[in-house]
Amino acid sequence: MKTISLAQARIQPFIMAILVCSPLVAKPQSLHVETPAPLHAGDNRAAVDSFVGEHYWFFYAEPGSFHLRFTGGDTQEGFTIGGRAGAGAAFAPKTPGAILKWQESASGTTFEGSVKQRTRIIVEVDPRKSPLVRQTTNYILTASGNISFAALGNGTGPSPIVGTYMAKLKDFGAVKFLPDGSIVASNGAHGTWTLFDAGSGIYSVVLGGARLTLTLAPGRGLVDSGTRNLYFELQH
Repeated sequence: MKTISLAQARIQPFIMAILVCSPLVAKPQSLHVETPAPLHAGDNRAAVDSFVGEHYWFFYAEPGSFHLRFTGGDTQEGFTIGGRAGAGAAFAPKTPGAILKWQESASGTTFEGSVKQRTRIIVEVDPRKSPLVRQTTNYILTASGNISFAALGNGTGPSPIVGTYMAKLKDFGAVKFLPDGSIVASNGAHGTWTLFDAGSGIYSVVLGGARLTLTLAPGRGLVDSGTRNLYFELQH
C-alpha cells in the first residue's frame, strides 16, 4: 500500500480553494473540483470521457477506518489504445491523525484509510485526456466502512440535465435544455423534457416530432437508454 498517488498530488493544491471559495453543490457527478458531487451508498456507476475531463466526487470519513474502491471498465466508445482511466483521493482538508493509502491492480485502485474525526474526502476520476484519441470508459466507485454521505439536495436547485448540448441527431444544431422543462434548438425547433426515473437518470425527451428515452451521462451528455449512442453532447 502506498500513501499518495499522482492524482492525489494534483488534487491537493485545490483543496484550500475549495474550502475558502466554494459551497458544495450536490448534483450527480461533477466536472469541477470546486463543486464535487456526493457519492451515495453502494455502487456509483458512471462513464468518463477523454474529450470531456475529470469527474470529482466526495464523501465523509467518520472516526475509524474506511474503504474506497475504483473499478475501471472496458472502453465504451473510441479507441482502446493509450492509458486507462484512473482515480485519486485526497483529504479536504487533512485532519490530525488521518491516514490514506492506496494500491493499484489490473482492475482498478483500492483506497484504505482511517481518521480520528469527521473528514471530507474528494475523489478524482481521470480519463487520461487526449486531444487526438477519444476514449469513453465505464467505472464504478464504492465507498464503505465508517463513512457518511451528503444529502442529494433538497429539490430546489436546477435539474442536472439543464444545459447546452450539440445535437448528434438530425440537424437541430445547438440545443438548450431549460429549467422549466422546455427545449429550444438553434434550428428553431422546440420540445420538452421530463424526468422519468431519477435513480437511473432516465429522461423522456420530445423534440422536432421525435420522442426519445435518454439517459444522462454526466460530463458527456444524453445517450440512448438502449443502444447507449450519444444523441446530445454536452458543451463546455
